[in-house]
Amino acid sequence: MHAELDRQHAELDRIRAVLAGLTAEAASAEGDVSVTVNARGLLVDLTIDPEALRTRDAGTLAKLITSLVSAADEKLRATRDQVSMSIVDAEQVNSPDYGDLVDGGLVDVVRR
Repeated sequence: MHAELDRQHAELDRIRAVLAGLTAEAASAEGDVSVTVNARGLLVDLTIDPEALRTRDAGTLAKLITSLVSAADEKLRATRDQVSMSIVDAEQVNSPDYGDLVDGGLVDVVRR
C-alpha cells in the first residue's frame, strides 16, 4: 500500500512539473509581433519587429499584444486541459496518458 502511494505521489510530482514547465506562443498574422506566456499565463517574452512599429500606432500595437497574450493563454489552457483529462481518462479507458502527450509532441509544441 505504501509503495503504491509513493508511486502516485511521484506521478503527481511529475505531472506538476510538466504543467509548470508549459509555455505557449502566439504571433500576429504578419509574424511581426509574437508573445510567449508561461504556465501561469504571464507574458515572458515579447518580440516586435521594427516594421511593426512603423506600420501600427501605439494603441493598435497594444491591442494586438493584448490579444496575442490572450490567444497564447488560451492555447496553454487547452493543452493543460488535455494533459489533465488524459490523466483522468488513463485509468477509465485505454487512451493516451499525459506521458504519451508529452513524449508524442503535443506538449512539446507549447513547452519551451
